[in-house]
Amino acid sequence: MRTNRRLAHDQAQSHMRLKLIGIMAFILLLGLWGCSEDALKNETESLGRGVPDEISKNVKLREYNEGALDYVLEAEEIQRFSDRRMLYGYKVQLSSYNKDGSPNSVIIADSTSVDDARNIIIVGGKVKLTTPEAEVHTEKMIWDRNIDEIIVPTAVSLYRAGDVLRGNSLRTDSRLSFAEMDAVSAEGYFDEEEFSW
Repeated sequence: MRTNRRLAHDQAQSHMRLKLIGIMAFILLLGLWGCSEDALKNETESLGRGVPDEISKNVKLREYNEGALDYVLEAEEIQRFSDRRMLYGYKVQLSSYNKDGSPNSVIIADSTSVDDARNIIIVGGKVKLTTPEAEVHTEKMIWDRNIDEIIVPTAVSLYRAGDVLRGNSLRTDSRLSFAEMDAVSAEGYFDEEEFSW
């Protein structure tokens, strides 16, 4: 009886070894077939440069500079491209702040491009820049934040204390503390002694 058990046990082990050898042979053949030269030649397409890394809706972003609030960007939608350090926003309000935390200016626009690599913000569409003293209406504005210079390469209307200046190619800063324009026309009362722009 012991011999029959031993014989049955040995036969079961032999049968198990044969199964394992068969499975290993199958896996080896499968591996060799799967790693054929043709299978290694397949190329994976990279994502196109037009595909953003992030798309977000109803966003509010705060940017800080040396611990102080620099600006707040609110948008209905943003698209971020991390590799190019670009952010595109739609239906945007951009509120900038002075170093002491007081409001500096507010830009409202249909679209904006924030180039973090060059520290430039470009806004377009229906654009309005508002400061405590004045307001600008235009279609395109480029803000070089490195030197706090705003360039408006299109037609522009500048409102201040009930008076209106219209012209082209405005150059100013984010506080509208000065204005240089081409082809200027004015509406309202302007006294040369009071006019300090």
